[in-house]
Amino acid sequence: MYCIKRGLSHIAKATDGFSAANIIGRGGFGSVYYAELRNEKAAIKKMDMQASKEFLAELKVLTHVHHLNLVRLIGYCVEGSLFLVYEYSENGNLSQHLRGTGKDPLSWAARVQIALDSARGLEYIHEHTVPVYIHRDVKSANILIDKNFRGKVADFGLTKLTEYGSSSLQTRLVGTFGYMPPE
Repeated sequence: MYCIKRGLSHIAKATDGFSAANIIGRGGFGSVYYAELRNEKAAIKKMDMQASKEFLAELKVLTHVHHLNLVRLIGYCVEGSLFLVYEYSENGNLSQHLRGTGKDPLSWAARVQIALDSARGLEYIHEHTVPVYIHRDVKSANILIDKNFRGKVADFGLTKLTEYGSSSLQTRLVGTFGYMPPE
């Protein structure tokens, strides 16, 4: 993971000037663009400076936690806007497949595998890290699917840090409208 040298100019060139044609997703804190950096496919999340709390939360988690079933952070940049650079997931997100928005429906075996992968990623951050991280926005749009149809948990902007071994956690409701966090 690295701070991208040549910053904004390098990222802007890789996304064709943040062209609308390169948008692969939109979220509550910004848009995600397809890019190629260092001959590697990437997804670049561009966030407004007002989202600095979410940017820092995501940066903190993904620089300390690494797991096969968590999206990998390649780099970041702070220059005019906030940028997070992730590995690219060729098969989009689970929501696209379940809702039929531009992606083929998944077989039952693929759905089970993605559910297991997602559960493993969440178990890792919720149970096996010190300190423990609570995701707080688990939904199908935040489960990415790689080229091998393996699931990866993404979007750690609302993650909460908690004490190890805490028997209960009080938190306010966050995330998507209608979402109820597990804690």
